[in-house]
Amino acid sequence: MGIFDKLSDLANAATEKTSGAIEIGKLNLRLGGEEKKIAEATHKIGECLLRSLDAGQEYDEAVMSLYEDIKVSRDAVLSIKEEIAALSGLLLCPSCQKENPKGSKFCQECGTSIQEETVVDVTPEAVENRCPSCSAVVAPDAAFCTQCGTKIHED
Repeated sequence: MGIFDKLSDLANAATEKTSGAIEIGKLNLRLGGEEKKIAEATHKIGECLLRSLDAGQEYDEAVMSLYEDIKVSRDAVLSIKEEIAALSGLLLCPSCQKENPKGSKFCQECGTSIQEETVVDVTPEAVENRCPSCSAVVAPDAAFCTQCGTKIHED
């Protein structure tokens, strides 16, 4: 076997290895894509299950135990958000838990009425947007006026 035959054999072997590596790379990309689809679908199933649990649906003991853990964590999250709002001089909406400026009567996110006694006496930052209905100053990202409950932006 001559030198050229050996070089040809080496080139063929290198080509086969490279082709195999490329194919493995393509398969790994496909594998990752399919695993991502599974993870997304699993997350969506979890969201659907949680909505049904929130609506009162009962499931087996294992699921109900996990749901109880979620409810405990939800309560902890709400408590922490309330503490942050109080320390920041803000109001927490009882419906959507959005932070609202002091003196708000309605939530700027969902329009829910906010009880006046929950106001913390700290001056909020000044903003320049105004309600088209009552001219109250509203936050730039507010969807509803905190004073009259009017929707700020049309969707």
